[in-house]
Amino acid sequence: MDEVTTPMSMPNSSRGRERLARILDAATELFLRDGYGETSIDSILEVSGGSKATLYNYFPTKDDLFRAVIDEVMAADLPPRLDAGADPRKTLIDLSVQRLEIVFSAQHRALLRLIIAERDRFPDLAQMYYERAPMRTRKLLSGYLRGLEERGVLAPDTAEEAAEFFIGMVAHEWILEVLLLGGHQQPTSDAIRERATRVVDRLLRAFHAD
Repeated sequence: MDEVTTPMSMPNSSRGRERLARILDAATELFLRDGYGETSIDSILEVSGGSKATLYNYFPTKDDLFRAVIDEVMAADLPPRLDAGADPRKTLIDLSVQRLEIVFSAQHRALLRLIIAERDRFPDLAQMYYERAPMRTRKLLSGYLRGLEERGVLAPDTAEEAAEFFIGMVAHEWILEVLLLGGHQQPTSDAIRERATRVVDRLLRAFHAD
């Protein structure tokens, strides 16, 4: 899939970059809080202190600004790093904790709800989220688990099934409760680590090489 693009051109001056940053910060706050339909250009300008001329110079339409906001938020979610030489149990637990803390953060929950709400209007953004978030993590995890196969830690030809097991066990129940049923209580750090440890231990037992 091609990257989501906007006609935005970066300003040359530091003052111009600061103005652009304020517009994007205000738009991010309002879109994530109030949604696409309830956020107006005027409300974004009121919060950012900018002018319509400045905003439209970077974003000719509200849709362009919305796409830029989603792109910026997603770009801040850096892919996890998996050390092939480190202890597998610790590496997988750390991965679980990292991803769960991101997924259930207030900003990410707001982002996902916004993308789902506007999926019909912006199918490209839904596709971008899918590829940059769950699918990117799944590919990284599958590659790491294939490495464990080669090291004799996991049984042969089990990496894809193990990845599916891992992702489903780590987040499925909480995603249904918090994201789909409208829960607002973020799991505690202790609960996240306990769940991550339990799932990783089950995975390593279930798929361990004989």
